[in-house]
Amino acid sequence: MANKDYDLAKLSTIFTAALASDCLDHMDLRNQVLKPDIQMLSGDGVMMGYAFPVRVEAVFTAPDVPYVGLLKALDAVGKDQVYVTPSNRNNGGNHPAAFWGELLSTACKHKGVAGALTDGPVRDTTRMQALGFKVFGVQTSPLDINSRYEVVEHNVAAEIDGVMINPGDLIVGDIDGVVIVPKAAIDEVIARVEEKNSGENLFRKAVKDGMAPSEAFAKYGVL
Repeated sequence: MANKDYDLAKLSTIFTAALASDCLDHMDLRNQVLKPDIQMLSGDGVMMGYAFPVRVEAVFTAPDVPYVGLLKALDAVGKDQVYVTPSNRNNGGNHPAAFWGELLSTACKHKGVAGALTDGPVRDTTRMQALGFKVFGVQTSPLDINSRYEVVEHNVAAEIDGVMINPGDLIVGDIDGVVIVPKAAIDEVIARVEEKNSGENLFRKAVKDGMAPSEAFAKYGVL
């Protein structure tokens, strides 16, 4: 069944990675959070978008024509999607390179792409931060992807930190971390987040008005 057509910009005003994770816990989907070394290196607020994963392979010589697969993927990624580049670090993918940079951010920002996610390094960090495009990664490196990795497929299933990321999954990222919501669970997670956010607002008001936290929890069931 197809997911509803959501206004992700509006939802991002109430969504957080923690709320998404809490709701997935209650649905017994407890392995959907990426490791904490993946952090927001550019941008602020909440990144919400549908996964657009690519697959890369390590190379060790410069190709005759650079960036062929990367440019195809950049042309294909669209509005409200998150460009995902797994480095395969859990499968010996320790070949050095930056998987994202400022020019890629510029190209994606002006297409309405929601952000970029990698479990490898990024570069051009100062310029990316000035641009404000949301990018999650691990550390930084000046090394170009050219002659080190090739994008060989795009919009295909990927895996980061043992979490499967399929095209169309919902990615929620903020300063706390990154959560992957499987496509089949999106509708329920969004409904649960909206309900939990409402309950949290009631809890906040209650304790500000003097109600004991235990009483507020008993009444609204959130903490």
